[in-house]
Amino acid sequence: MEPIYIILEGPDRCGKDTQQNLIVNNIHNRVFHKLHYSALPFQNKEKHIMHSTKLYDEMFKSMSALSTYNINAIFNRSHLSESVYAPLYRNYNGDYVFDIEKKYKNLLDKIYLITMINQPEILNNRDDGNSQSNNIEDITAEIDGFVRSHHKSLIKNKLLLDTKNMKAVEVSNIISQFLSEKRPDYINQQLSLTF
Repeated sequence: MEPIYIILEGPDRCGKDTQQNLIVNNIHNRVFHKLHYSALPFQNKEKHIMHSTKLYDEMFKSMSALSTYNINAIFNRSHLSESVYAPLYRNYNGDYVFDIEKKYKNLLDKIYLITMINQPEILNNRDDGNSQSNNIEDITAEIDGFVRSHHKSLIKNKLLLDTKNMKAVEVSNIISQFLSEKRPDYINQQLSLTF
């Protein structure tokens, strides 16, 4: 089996951690390396861009290296978050990350992008104190940014999922169905895809 690379994206509190764990647990015939990307602690804009560029270039290089050894990986956040959060909170355009994608066109059909969004009010009510956004306007702008970045990404296998008031298992079933349609060897035969 060829390795699989899954990227989970979306605003804070949309369920990425939960779905990452469910994906890993649902695939009994594969072992996944779980990777989490988060904002770098640089206040200087140029330094932040320089380090983020290197970080996300290394992310794609890692995928290439992992494919050599047939190792699967699931990424909780990725380069797309930079394209959303940079203009909203760091005052620069983060779309340079799409130029990084262009360098790795040979990988893009092996990556599965799942972008989860939800209603701003629902996300705001789940506030855990660790998010950059703390009002409906900011959360709405983040959601719009993730939808835009999802569509702009050159990754071929994409699912944009509005989770609304769905339970985690319902979201997991939709993700499992998406992955099984795109990649039949993904799903263990015992996994139920009923809604």
